[in-house]
Amino acid sequence: KGEVVLEVGCNRGAMVKRMQNCGVYAYGVDVNEEAIAYGITQNLQVMDATKLDFPDETFDKLYSLHTIEHIPDAHKALSEMKRVLKPGGRLVLTYPIEPGPLRGLFCLYHAVAVYKNPLLAKKIHIHSFNPRTIKELAEELGLSYVRSPFFAVPFYPQYLTVLEKKRV
Repeated sequence: KGEVVLEVGCNRGAMVKRMQNCGVYAYGVDVNEEAIAYGITQNLQVMDATKLDFPDETFDKLYSLHTIEHIPDAHKALSEMKRVLKPGGRLVLTYPIEPGPLRGLFCLYHAVAVYKNPLLAKKIHIHSFNPRTIKELAEELGLSYVRSPFFAVPFYPQYLTVLEKKRV
């Protein structure tokens, strides 16, 4: 309560709204202009994760749920997330467990909806991450790796990785 939090990849803002209802100063960004236009709460903006239009060290916490696997320059996106996070702030990422040849497995429906072809799912999930690759990327950027528990909602195994911006 009272913290300033950012969701990267907020869609229409359902989680942002939940946070706001709990007394959090929550903001959300998404590249999907239509989703933001039909947003269900305030403080939503159209914005690219690789170019966050916020001052340095604005947010106490930041989360991005099933977004990082869609961003072509994930390194730049994490760098921007780190930049807008306050020292000691935490960053939470969730992403599907889709090792190597299975990349795109959990977005077949979207591939059909967007491209009319399930074989183009790898154009939607363009990265396949695991805790080791996220840890390496985070450490390269100067973020501390905290943990990556595995969790599964029915038929959708995923990781939740917690990173922390080092205090100066």
